[in-house]
Amino acid sequence: MIETREKPELQVSGRENLSIGDIRVTRIVLWLVAITIVSFLIGFGILALSGELPQSKDQDFSPFRHTAFLSPNKITVLPDGAGYGDVTMTLGAGELRVFGGAPDDVLMDVSVFSKAPEWQPELVQSVNGSRKTVALTEKGHKAKEWFSVDSPNRWTIALNNDIPVTLAVNVGAGDCRLDLDGLTLESLEVHNGAGDTTITLGRNQRERFDAVIRNGIGDLTLRVPRESNTRIRAKTGIGDISNNGFVQDGDVFVTAGFNPAVAVNEITLNQGVGSISLETL
Repeated sequence: MIETREKPELQVSGRENLSIGDIRVTRIVLWLVAITIVSFLIGFGILALSGELPQSKDQDFSPFRHTAFLSPNKITVLPDGAGYGDVTMTLGAGELRVFGGAPDDVLMDVSVFSKAPEWQPELVQSVNGSRKTVALTEKGHKAKEWFSVDSPNRWTIALNNDIPVTLAVNVGAGDCRLDLDGLTLESLEVHNGAGDTTITLGRNQRERFDAVIRNGIGDLTLRVPRESNTRIRAKTGIGDISNNGFVQDGDVFVTAGFNPAVAVNEITLNQGVGSISLETL
């Protein structure tokens, strides 16, 4: 006699059923979260394009008008009796132009064009003894600029040629052009996170000055007078250094006729990604 055995049935425990159910619920929740995020981004983009984003309350502290859409807003900063200036400019994103030629009784003339009132900069100024301190700061964007074709911010700033200044420029991302010919620079510090930077030092009315220039991603161009006594120490992570008119020794570049025994303009360049172009005028 052949013994027959019944095939055991496959049983699924309640714990396994619960695990499968948990996975399904988790997937549904993740899909709902993803749909919510996408819907929010689409709605935010529509608001940005239509210009309906709310205005920042920080604007109440800005000396600039709230109508900077078609024409630039302007403000004049007076020296208030000070003989020296400490000027700091901080721009989140956009275009910055700095040059000399402000009127004799003015420390700096500022023109700001922006596409949203909340991007108007905050101006803080004070006098301590013989020094006037000025800080022009763009408070930060609300992401609306990413929907703009042109640069959301354009700053044009004229400085007084005869008042000695320390100048610090900070740009998060954008095009930075400094034409400092004729200024009386005590020191210069420039930091551009991403974008092209062009600096023309030209003729400086002081005997010497120090400069530190940092450029994250983008091309950097530096122009100095060939008759100046200038030493440049340049380092780049990824990119080339082109030299027009300097005497090179490793990563050190000096102007022709350089004499370390007299006053020297010391310039330090640090470039992350991009080319460095050194030129003499």
